[in-house]
Amino acid sequence: MENYSVESIPDPDARQRRITRLLLLVWLGLGLIVVALLCFIVSQAFRPIPIVPIAVGTLDEYPAGSVNLEFINGRFFDELANKELETIPLQVVRDENGNFTVFFARSTRQSEAILAPRACIVEWDNSIQQFLELCAGSRWARDGTYQGGPAPRNLDKFPARVENGTLFVELQLEKGAPRP
Repeated sequence: MENYSVESIPDPDARQRRITRLLLLVWLGLGLIVVALLCFIVSQAFRPIPIVPIAVGTLDEYPAGSVNLEFINGRFFDELANKELETIPLQVVRDENGNFTVFFARSTRQSEAILAPRACIVEWDNSIQQFLELCAGSRWARDGTYQGGPAPRNLDKFPARVENGTLFVELQLEKGAPRP
C-alpha cells in the first residue's frame, strides 16, 4: 500500500485542464487562420482593377493636324450612361506638333450618352472645324471645349500615350470642365 501525503495526491482534473488548454490553443490557431484568410479575400475584392492600356493604332495612321473617329474594343463602364460598353467610340486628335488628345466620342449630356456607341456619336465636321453631336445639336471646338447646344460641359477624354510607334489609351475617363 502506498503512502500519499496530502500534497502529492494526483489531481484528477489536471489531465482534463491540459486537454482543455490544448483544445483552446488549437481553436485559437484555427480562428487566426480563418481571420487571415477572410482579410485576404476582402482585400482582394476591394483592390482596384489595374488599368491596362489599349492600343488604338500606329502613328502612321494619324498625320499631324488630323482628327479620326476610331472604335476600340474594351470593357468600360460609362457612369454617365450607366452602362458597360464593349465598343468605345473615340475621336483621336493629333495637333501640328504631333501631340495626341483622345476624346470619348459621345455627348456629355446623359440623354444622348445612353445612345452611344450605336447612335449620337460625336463627329468631326471639317467644314466648320468643330465636333458635332447631331441628336441634340451640341458643338465642341477641336480642343474639346464647349461651343454650344445643351451639353453641360467640355468633351470627356482618355489619357493617351505613344510607345514604340503605337498610340495607347487608358480607359480612365477624365471628365470635361463645366461649360461657362
